[in-house]
Amino acid sequence: MKFFTSTLALVLIATVSFAQSVCPDYFRRNNGNGACSDGQLKLYYTTCPPSIPIIDSVYSNGVKTNITFASPDASKCSSQGFIGYCVVGGNMPPASTWAIYFHNPGSTDPFGCNVPEGGILPIGIKTFTATRNNNSVILNWQTAVEINARLFEIQKKSGNSFVTVGSIAAANKETGSSYSYTDISKEQTTAEYRLKMVSSDAAIAYSEIRVVRSAGASFDFTIFPNPATRNTKIALGDITQPSTIQVIDNSGRQVRSISVRSSSTIELSNLQPGLYRVRIVTNNSGEALTKTLTIVQ
Repeated sequence: MKFFTSTLALVLIATVSFAQSVCPDYFRRNNGNGACSDGQLKLYYTTCPPSIPIIDSVYSNGVKTNITFASPDASKCSSQGFIGYCVVGGNMPPASTWAIYFHNPGSTDPFGCNVPEGGILPIGIKTFTATRNNNSVILNWQTAVEINARLFEIQKKSGNSFVTVGSIAAANKETGSSYSYTDISKEQTTAEYRLKMVSSDAAIAYSEIRVVRSAGASFDFTIFPNPATRNTKIALGDITQPSTIQVIDNSGRQVRSISVRSSSTIELSNLQPGLYRVRIVTNNSGEALTKTLTIVQ
């Protein structure tokens, strides 16, 4: 799953000699619940770390605190994005940013991270689809986590910008929720949609773009940005059967081949400067569409 946040960038504050060390995005805490009677620390990650870190110490304003934590509980990382640590001694400091030092199991190499509390807009989008049904476009999305969430605005491309066509209040459940919105659309052009996510303190983040073809039209896709510098994305429209994305360089050599089965956003990375043809072919019917991509220095 992927998380769309406006949190502060993390700074690695110690030399990392263990290749799998990963810093959390932000932390949240409480003063005690059923699982941890003396309090619990939750460290949230965009992607669960391959090794579950063990906390060695916590510093607040440059001063080491007296707090100690139990072994980590990673049972909720894949579903809710956090690793939990029960307090077993001392008190959690009030500072909004902690310097946390860890080590990974099987390693004695410490690493440290500056970790902010809360996160302005931690809303984890688990799935987001847009599908045409005659003269309507049905958007469905599911969140993996919602903290401090207030509103989802459904936005549609108009000219060179996106405009809001509807909104849904966020359930703001830490375990996530499911949503659906129907946009009446009789347009004879390809439509592009995204979600604008708004927190209770007016912070904003955006989802990936979903492309939907017009009623009765062939499938379509969008390349963005284009021109690009090495990396770009392909937003696929209503693909309802197995298809193949082909990336062909200016000499006619195929440099990428990607199989897809449904509407999604595909990232193309590390492309050399030059002119490319991006071609999508439906495997069953052979229907194909080609567009030009420019990679600049």
